[in-house]
Amino acid sequence: MTKDELRKSMREAFRQYPPDSGESLWEQVEALDEFGRAGTILIYMALPDEVPTTAFIEKWRGEKRFVIPRVKGEDLELKVYDPEAIQSGYRGIPEPSDKAEDVSPSEIDLALIPGVAFDREGHRMGRGKGFYDRFLPSIHCPSVAICQAWRIVGNVPTDPWDKTVDIVLG
Repeated sequence: MTKDELRKSMREAFRQYPPDSGESLWEQVEALDEFGRAGTILIYMALPDEVPTTAFIEKWRGEKRFVIPRVKGEDLELKVYDPEAIQSGYRGIPEPSDKAEDVSPSEIDLALIPGVAFDREGHRMGRGKGFYDRFLPSIHCPSVAICQAWRIVGNVPTDPWDKTVDIVLG
């Protein structure tokens, strides 16, 4: 199966599954030693077809520092999560505004990564623009894919530039 075929298959599968709060996935994240040790966590602002993140962020915001990526040109830049500074960004994805505090990739202790499809070997397929593939080499911490179970497939097609994640939860 090609990447385009797999993306199409995932869009069709999304229509078949009811929305999920992701509560059991977030319990799996909370059980990770990596989460317990992490002070600064990279997390995404969810699109409608992704595992929702806002309730999880709000639950832990007093104890953990959350960082949100923002598209800038061809790359991702990092900003501290501030609910007052979230706006519609690239392709309508919620992202921090300019007034949010900048964060260096070296400050990230744990990265929670979205995607369209994953396999158990850590291969991920994003939406096709390569933002996370370019970004992941800049961090030196555990990376965890968060997804609905139906997004885990036997084999994600890859190219040499595709980056893997350390743990897949789904």
